[in-house]
Amino acid sequence: MLLKSWLKIGYLLVMIVFASQVKAATPSNAELDDLFAVRGISYQQDDQRGGKGGNPHLREAATIYEGILLYRHRVNDNNAVQGKLVGDKVTAASYDDAKDKAEIVSGATGNNPGRYELQAGWIQQHDNWGWNASIAESREYAYISDSLSLGWNGSFAEQATQLSLQLTMFDDWVRMIRYDGTHGDDDVRRTVTLNMGWVQSLTPESAVQFGWSHTHQEGFLATTFNTVLVESSVGDADVEWFDFERLPDRRRRDALSVRYKQAVADDSWQLGYSYYLDSWDLQGHTLEARYFAHFNQGRMQLEPVYRYYRQQAARYFSTTVAAPRTYQTMDSDLGKFDGHSTGLTASFAAATPGLSHDSWYDIGVQYYNRSDDINFYWFTVGWRYPRQ
Repeated sequence: MLLKSWLKIGYLLVMIVFASQVKAATPSNAELDDLFAVRGISYQQDDQRGGKGGNPHLREAATIYEGILLYRHRVNDNNAVQGKLVGDKVTAASYDDAKDKAEIVSGATGNNPGRYELQAGWIQQHDNWGWNASIAESREYAYISDSLSLGWNGSFAEQATQLSLQLTMFDDWVRMIRYDGTHGDDDVRRTVTLNMGWVQSLTPESAVQFGWSHTHQEGFLATTFNTVLVESSVGDADVEWFDFERLPDRRRRDALSVRYKQAVADDSWQLGYSYYLDSWDLQGHTLEARYFAHFNQGRMQLEPVYRYYRQQAARYFSTTVAAPRTYQTMDSDLGKFDGHSTGLTASFAAATPGLSHDSWYDIGVQYYNRSDDINFYWFTVGWRYPRQ
């Protein structure tokens, strides 16, 4: 996303799913059945300051409200079509500042209703293999993204071994609105991601999952409205001023993950680890513990989760610079920090008036605290109706 706050939340969500999390389990034919689902998500990002980190010269508070509609229709025994609509309403202090200045300085006017995404896809599944394809378009005030995704999955050794591949390509357009309101030439960003997954059953009650994600990006990879503080001396006077963020036009990103899953009677638990490394020398480590508790013959589920994340700063990150550099950033997401995340999701099945089968309802809350005084809260509610 173009918005720095969206980048921050998107980055957080990537860490939540280990950055390389892919759909590694082979879908059964039942998963081609008709499905209608609705989800609402509220994100709150707080900028606590305090001098520990973050970007002290950029307001990083943000609020996002997101709604998701998903519909899947089974065409026959082996095929289904699927559509998804996503809408976001965003309030981001730093982005709004740049947008308001742009309207004054360069006349780059335009409303900011938020973001929408439309996605359409096809799923085909046979007994031991399947494939999927989808196209999507996402638009917001200063960013347009078009994507194509192709995937394959297969199961072997009586489904004890499951493999998956997913290739996704993004072609994005960036509207160049700078922090001071100036409006430069528009630019592009292209991203290609390959996800590979392997799930291996160890016993009837346990399995291990491996994942690898490789991403190559090129084009404009900086944030248009982020700034870098330059502190220099002119004679006996100290001078401070702001310069643009500048980053290389290529980035290679890799993530490796492993999860162990164990069933205990009607419940189950998971332990996982992920390692992230990119060509900007940013490194990240994630540990996760998750438990699935089932009640009332599986009609109610509780899912507590805890995650720990630690990150080493990218080579271009600095809190200040003495003179403008070829590449420079004060983006706190590229700095050094660690974080703790805890959450709880409750799901239950219940009858819905006018529908022939039970629906599933869920509600979840999570809190994420970073050592650089950036905190996240999010709340989710969902409803899904699978036709049997």
